Amino acid sequence: MQTLLKDTDAYKLLCSEREENRLNHAYLILMDDARSLRSVLTEFALVFFGCENANAGGRYERIFNLIKKESFSDCLFFPKAEKKFAVSDVDEIKEESALNPVEGDKKLFVIGDFADLGVAQQNKLLKLLEEPPEKVYFLLGATTSYPILQTVLSRVKKLEISPFSEKQIKSFLQRNYKDQHLDQEKIDFYSATSNGWVGNAQSALEDDSFDELCLDSFALCLKEKPLPVLAKKLGESKKKREFISFLRLIFRDAAFLKSGVCKDCLLLRSQIEKVKKVATMYELSSLVYAQTALTEAEKQVKFNTNFAQCIEICFEKISNPKFYE
Repeated sequence: MQTLLKDTDAYKLLCSEREENRLNHAYLILMDDARSLRSVLTEFALVFFGCENANAGGRYERIFNLIKKESFSDCLFFPKAEKKFAVSDVDEIKEESALNPVEGDKKLFVIGDFADLGVAQQNKLLKLLEEPPEKVYFLLGATTSYPILQTVLSRVKKLEISPFSEKQIKSFLQRNYKDQHLDQEKIDFYSATSNGWVGNAQSALEDDSFDELCLDSFALCLKEKPLPVLAKKLGESKKKREFISFLRLIFRDAAFLKSGVCKDCLLLRSQIEKVKKVATMYELSSLVYAQTALTEAEKQVKFNTNFAQCIEICFEKISNPKFYE
C-alpha cells in the first residue's frame, strides 16, 4: 500500500509536516475505499511516528512492526479489527487520552471509518478534538465527509486521496497476488473496472465473476435474446456496477477494432471473436457513444433507478446515438 500512497499529495504533506515538527493535532484522511481505509490509516500512522521504513533497524523497525500489528502502546486503533465502533470505544479514548505516552513524546488515536459514528458519539469526541491534551493526536479516516459534523470538520485537517490510475491498480494486483499466478487478462479487467480503488479491484478479483459477467454482457451486446428478457435477468444481478463496467470494456474494444486504432490495447483479448461480432453489429458512432450512455446509466443506478429499465433505455440510446446527442 505504501508504494501506492507515497506519490499522493496527502502522504507527502504529512511527511513534510512531521519532518518540520509541525504536525496538526488532528487529521482526516478522506478516501472512497472502505476496504483499504484501515491499511491506509496504518501507513499514515507509520509516517506519524517516523517509522515508515520497514528496514530502518533498531527502535524504528520495532515500532514499524508493532503498528502493523496494531499493538504499539502509543498508537491505538479504533474500533478493534472487524468490529463496529461502540460507545465503550469513546469512553476508552477519553480515558487513554488522559494518560501520558508510554515510549515517546506523542500518543496517536487512529479512528476509521469516522463517518460510521453517530451524532452522539461524534459530539462526545468533539471536546477532545477541540482541546486535545498535550501530546495527544488524532488520525481519522472516512470514505465520505457528509455524515461528519461540521463542528468536527472545522477542527481537523483534511487530507484527500484521489482515485489511482489503472496502471497503479494493475501494479498493486501484480505485486500482491503474484503467488496466485493470475491470468493477465483478468488483472487488466479488474484494474480497468476498479474506478481507481484498490478495494474494488481486490473484492472483484477474489470473488472472480469474470466468466459470468462475460457471458451475460456479450449476450446483451449481441442481442442473443430479446432485450427486455435479458434486461430483466440482469436486473436481478447483485453486480450491477461490474456489469456496466464490463459493457463499457466491450464497446471500448469494439470501437478500437472497428476504427483500426490501437489494436494492441484490447483488454478482452480472449473474447476477440465476440468483440469482432459487436464491432460488426454497431456503427462506429454507436460504439463511441456507448461510453456516454453507460456513464449516464451508472449514475442512474446509483440513485436506485430500475436497473432493467435503465439498461433498456441505455441500449436504445446506443442504437440511435444521433437521436439522443
